Amino acid sequence: MFTGIINNIGIVTSVSDNLLSVNTENKLFKNIDTGTSVSVDGVCLTLTSLENDNINFQISNESINRSIIKYYKVDSYVNLETPVTANDFLSGHIVQGHVDEVAKVIDVIEQENNLWEFIFSSNNSKYLVDKGSVAINGVSLTTNKPDKSEFTIAVIEETYKRTNFQYLEAGTQVNIEYDILSKYVERLINDN
Repeated sequence: MFTGIINNIGIVTSVSDNLLSVNTENKLFKNIDTGTSVSVDGVCLTLTSLENDNINFQISNESINRSIIKYYKVDSYVNLETPVTANDFLSGHIVQGHVDEVAKVIDVIEQENNLWEFIFSSNNSKYLVDKGSVAINGVSLTTNKPDKSEFTIAVIEETYKRTNFQYLEAGTQVNIEYDILSKYVERLINDN
């Protein structure tokens, strides 16, 4: 389980044959054991090995098909987060690392005072509410103005600098994980 508060931006060093290698100089990733879950752009992956500054993962076909991993190239920037512990602040929201859909950035609007507005497409807007939670590339964010096909988020400078949002532009594909609570509520309603 994750919080959606990104620890580091990593750089893809290789991706092929269901293997992914990401370079990070962040010491936090040097002290985790193989078998530990790591969020890579919001996808929960299991650490298989550490080599120098590279963290390595085996990727299932399911993860490739349901996420933006299929678009990764060498030098792609990815958001990294270690799993939450009992001692961590739950600063974001509960993020499972289970991507619900790949969506497209419709527009990025730079505003005054180091603020950005991002507009995303959505095929599952039924899971969004105004001022609700959503994870985009693993980042815990608050939704604004969701409608049937798109929603908006505001990004402050701290989030912009700490994540790969600084590299997103119109047309970029992103991973979306909707708040798990909305999916449970839907299930409860549909089962009764």
